[in-house]
Amino acid sequence: MPRILEGVRILDLSQFISGPWGSKFLADQGAEVIKVEPPGFGEAMRMFVFFEKQIAPLFTIVNRNKKSITLNLRTEKGQQILKELVKSTDVLLENFTPGIMEKWGIDYKVLKEINPRLIYATISGFGQTGPLKHKTAFDIIAQATSGILAATDTDGPPGIPFSDYSAGHVIALGIVEALYWREKSGKGQFIDLSMQDMMYSINIRAQAREFIDMAKNREMTQRMLPTYNQYPTKDGLRVAIVSLTEKQFKRLMHVVGRPELTRDRRLKNPVKRMDNVDFLDEIMEAWTTTENRDDIIRILEAQRIPCGPVLTIDEVHDNAQLKSRGMIIRKFKFKDVERATIPGPVLKFSETPGEVVTKGPDLGQHNQEIYGKLLKYSPEEIQELKKKGII
Repeated sequence: MPRILEGVRILDLSQFISGPWGSKFLADQGAEVIKVEPPGFGEAMRMFVFFEKQIAPLFTIVNRNKKSITLNLRTEKGQQILKELVKSTDVLLENFTPGIMEKWGIDYKVLKEINPRLIYATISGFGQTGPLKHKTAFDIIAQATSGILAATDTDGPPGIPFSDYSAGHVIALGIVEALYWREKSGKGQFIDLSMQDMMYSINIRAQAREFIDMAKNREMTQRMLPTYNQYPTKDGLRVAIVSLTEKQFKRLMHVVGRPELTRDRRLKNPVKRMDNVDFLDEIMEAWTTTENRDDIIRILEAQRIPCGPVLTIDEVHDNAQLKSRGMIIRKFKFKDVERATIPGPVLKFSETPGEVVTKGPDLGQHNQEIYGKLLKYSPEEIQELKKKGII
């Protein structure tokens, strides 16, 4: 099966989620993604797997379709070997704190002299410039310092590491854009992604306060939009319901048995209804708690009112729509894990669909292939490098 990025080689030095999640998209489309990991325990996520075997599927979710080599970048010989690899590499991806690669003498300024066509992509909490550039950051820090944590009114840590996953999405896009530019110009380039920048860019609530009068005068919460919420049902579940247009609102009021509200001056247009969100939610909940979730969906869909079940974590893995789209993959077996779901490729290309071929690689699984076949090291040289702790 043809894949878009066949022939593209990527050295992925990144750890945890953000970088590996981004390179995973490229690996799904045929890029040769080589994970470069420290000898011994490998990248940081492997440490968690080492102490808790049931975490193993999570490593595969972000590292499937990749190869793994070990290389100690803190050593002079390890840095030399990386430079050799860069000669035949299209993309290098890393998510170290800014300054680390420069300290090791393998930053973009050095590597572009070796390979001017190299695309060097880096993810960090605050980017490569500015007063906070050297500050270490994780997902929660990026969400906090971009205003997202406050905007979502989260009490405690985020339920999902959106900054990490979003950074992976954006860096994958940036790499593909840079590859396209290289096709036209013949030049590689440096990609600097700040997680704070990225999360601020989607913080529409913070931005809206500057130019929307209503946002200036009232606290913007998730409940600003009327009849745009999730509601409890008779069977103890929840249902998401939306009615933003006039037609949807009128049909919804008839469904819940309150047709007179379509003539209520307090609710005569969407902006007026914004001032009466609590009142409308009370009306909605009074109805939803008298019906089971599936019955509510059947009734609303018959009236063309947007709705959906709030699926539980258990339910989502058996969702018929996700299964039909190839998003539920259970082809891999993991020790100490009875059942593990791996998500399939998200983008559906008609000619090059992409595929999930292999699990996350074992640490150093491809040392012989990369060092022996690509760099032409002899078995004796490879053994010596291993003995010295360089690979």
